[in-house]
Amino acid sequence: MIYPYKIETQEDLYRLSELASKENYPIYISTDYGMLDAKSILALFTILGKEINLVAPDHAKSDDFLSFVNKL
Repeated sequence: MIYPYKIETQEDLYRLSELASKENYPIYISTDYGMLDAKSILALFTILGKEINLVAPDHAKSDDFLSFVNKL
């Protein structure tokens, strides 16, 4: 599952990392230059202000992923 998103502020960045750390499955960030772990604060700083795609693995339930996205 893929959801377009833009991290506009540092608060968005910390919130994304915190929420991703609480999920039972990995959340990835797809960028022009590869995939990043959404739990990694350092990785998130490289995409501050850029449009990205949040990616959940196929085994993640769509309702769980939508719930995650709605918390952002």
